[in-house]
Parts: sequence; C-alpha cells; structure tokens
Amino acid sequence: MGDINLKNKKVLVTGGNGFLASHLIPALLELGAQVVSFDMSTDESRSNIQSFAIDLNDQESLSDFISEIQPDIVYHLAASLNRTRDFTVVNEVLKTNLNGTNNLLNALSATAYQKFIFVSTSEVYGGDMVKAPFKENSDFVPASPYSLSKYCAEKAVQTFSEIYGKSFTVLRLFNFFGKGMGQQFFIPQLIETLKNNKEFNMTKGEQIRDFLYIKDVVQAMLMANSEKANKKVFNVCSGQGKSIKEIALDIKNEVHSESKINFGALEYRDNEVWNMVGDNTLLRTTLGWEPKFTFKEGLKEYLS
Repeated sequence: MGDINLKNKKVLVTGGNGFLASHLIPALLELGAQVVSFDMSTDESRSNIQSFAIDLNDQESLSDFISEIQPDIVYHLAASLNRTRDFTVVNEVLKTNLNGTNNLLNALSATAYQKFIFVSTSEVYGGDMVKAPFKENSDFVPASPYSLSKYCAEKAVQTFSEIYGKSFTVLRLFNFFGKGMGQQFFIPQLIETLKNNKEFNMTKGEQIRDFLYIKDVVQAMLMANSEKANKKVFNVCSGQGKSIKEIALDIKNEVHSESKINFGALEYRDNEVWNMVGDNTLLRTTLGWEPKFTFKEGLKEYLS
C-alpha cells in the first residue's frame, strides 16, 4: 500500500467490539500493528490486542487511558447508530457521537499521534440541494439526528486538527455488508429470514443504494493512513447503485429460497433519501483505491 507502514505502530480503535472493528483489527494485526481497543465493555477473547472498557463521555478516565497508551494512530469508530428521524432523540445521539468525539479529541491534545481517522457516514447527505452521485463537496442537509451528529463530529475533527496542527482523514462510508454483521441490518436480516424459509416483509424497495463488501471498506480504511489522505474527506463507495428490491431478489436467488418477499408490506421512512449513490473519484485518484468485489461477488463470499 505504497507509503503506509503500520509495523509496530500503536493503533487505537474506538468501538473496538463492533462489526467494522471486527474486520479492521485483524487487518491491522496482519500489517504488524499493536492494537488497543476502546469499547463500553472489554473483549477477553482477543488475547492479541489490549481491550479496555471506556465510556467516551467519562473525560477524566478517557484522558488517563490516552496518556498511558500514547497511540500513534486513532480509528474513531464508536458511535450511536440510532437512525430514527425523530428529532426528540437529538441530544442523546449528539452526546455519544459529538460530545464523545470532542472528549476523545481533547484527551489526545497532548499526544503526538500521526493520524486521526474518523469514520463518518453517507447519511450526512440529504435534502433537495444534493443529487446522486454524491460528491464530498455537495451542498446537503443531514437527514436525521444521527447524520447531523456525524456531520457535526466531522467538523469538530477538522476544527480541532486545525487548531492543534494535527493530521486527520474523514471517511464517509456508504452501505456495506459482510460476515458477522448484526441482524438489525437489512441484508443479514433478509438472509436469515430466507434461509429459515419464512416470509420477509419490506418496503416496495424503490430506494437506490450503493453497497460495498466489507473487505473493500477495510482496504480504504487502511489506505487512509497515507500522507496523501491528510486533511481530506473521502466517500467510500462502489459508485454503483442498485434498488433495494433488486438486492433482495439477488439474495433470494443466491440462497435458493422459495420464501415470499412481501414488497410494499412496510411503509417508507419519513424523510427518506431515495437515491444514495456516491462518487468515489477522489478516493480512487488520490489513494489509488479500487473495489475488488462486485456486489454479487461479495455476496457469494458472505454466504460461503
């Protein structure tokens, strides 16, 4: 990966027990990194990393641990994933996603780390001003309290890094999937239901989404350590859109299920983003990243 050398680097991963981290951490270890995980609970099953139970809203404890660890690289994945459109939850979501990020940044202020990599989301894109494929400089209005919190956190990372002369990269991840993903997400839920020969209720599936297989996402996350990525925001996406209905039918065909998918059984969300497809030109031209898996290739490996 060109100028990226993670051997013996101390890499802090927040949200270390989550799905993304479960794929990122093995890739970091394979490159010789020393990984430290922060999450709300420890994971004693992973003896090859240091795992700590940390609440990002406990500033004193957080600062003590950061001072002790002195990370070289930080991957900030920890977040509340509450995607409701109900604005009454905004303070709760901001507490985790914005205040937690601010606390982490303040804890790092006296640390000579080399890179802060913030994992954001394509859900920051929304509103009538932006049309797919979304570009990093698109004019947009976040569609939910969650996406608002992630956008505010992006700006906090950039402002902090400017004040303290620190290096950062923001990755706006579009939809992704892979082994070990929780049942609260569409693709794993659909696969499990069809494998059990049960009917699956969903919307009409007219929404267009841009999916990447998890291995391509992890590759982009590793490449974010490049000097070329400094002070940049990247879309991490395939650049190709498929309707949710097409995706559901592809999955049904791949699992050889006779179960019925009830299209239109569920209502669409309020403030739905109908076409969420990204432009990955900046990621490809700046870092040389290219997706290795088509949707169907990723699906086959997922199911293998």
